[in-house]
Amino acid sequence: MIYIRYLLLAILLTPLVSQATPSKIELVNGDTLTADIVSETDDTLKLNHPLLGVMIIPRSRIKSLVSSTNTEPTPPPPQAKPEVQHVDADDGLFGTGLYTNWKRRLDLGLGGTAGKSSTNQLNIGFNADYESKQMRTSHKTAFFRAESDHELSAQSFFTSMNRDWLRPDSPWFQFAGGRFDLDKFKDWDYRTNANAGFGYEFVNTDTWFFVGRSGLGFNRTFGGEQQDFTPEGMLGIETKWDMNQYQHVEFSNTYYPSLNDRDYRNLTSLDWILDLNSFVGVALKLGVTNEYDSTVHDDTDPNDFKYTVSLAWKL
Repeated sequence: MIYIRYLLLAILLTPLVSQATPSKIELVNGDTLTADIVSETDDTLKLNHPLLGVMIIPRSRIKSLVSSTNTEPTPPPPQAKPEVQHVDADDGLFGTGLYTNWKRRLDLGLGGTAGKSSTNQLNIGFNADYESKQMRTSHKTAFFRAESDHELSAQSFFTSMNRDWLRPDSPWFQFAGGRFDLDKFKDWDYRTNANAGFGYEFVNTDTWFFVGRSGLGFNRTFGGEQQDFTPEGMLGIETKWDMNQYQHVEFSNTYYPSLNDRDYRNLTSLDWILDLNSFVGVALKLGVTNEYDSTVHDDTDPNDFKYTVSLAWKL
């Protein structure tokens, strides 16, 4: 009888001994569950919790898993690698390698009237800008021609280059620049000027750029009635404002006082640019420029205003 009692006790205790210990699951949010694993796939675990019942948990929500047969935490499934976007390399202006990684823009404007009087106007411009942590460079070129009753009334050309040497963690910078002008309706044939000095960034954000410059330089005129070398000072401001996603305003004004006498020059430009199609990079540009020169002779108007309407393309 004693042996029979031991045998019956062993049979009753066998299910308790052979039952698996519940697994411990730690979730990503910090919660911990202790439950039996019913089944599992590559993406989910099916659990039988003593209080919550049967539940299915995505593996992406599981931080670690200690099963009844494995004391080592089960690592979470590997995360999918983010897709790497391919960026086309910049081959420069028209694929030539020139002005690589510069912001480039071509302006073209045509205008005219016909009837009792006929007029026509052509303006072409090219702008290129480059900026890094060490320097900021701007290149501008423009040609303007106008006829009235088949007679030439205006023709001018200029090209300029300016470079700023930036200082890390400082709004101060150094600059140097120069410009070359041709004009058939001035008392000189062509003019060169250069200047250098220091500048200060008052504002430089994603939507607004505003700097001031002060320095010394000279201008030299050749041909015509005026052939002079003039040392001069330089004081200017420049600003660019992105009004919204489609409208941009650029303004600059530079004052050049002569160091020999009281004469001076003042150059002003204002451009309003409206993006017409950002995908292909086409915009409408309205521009106004004026140069005031106190040294003109023969009762010539010291102001030289130019108004332009152009289509602009990003190159």
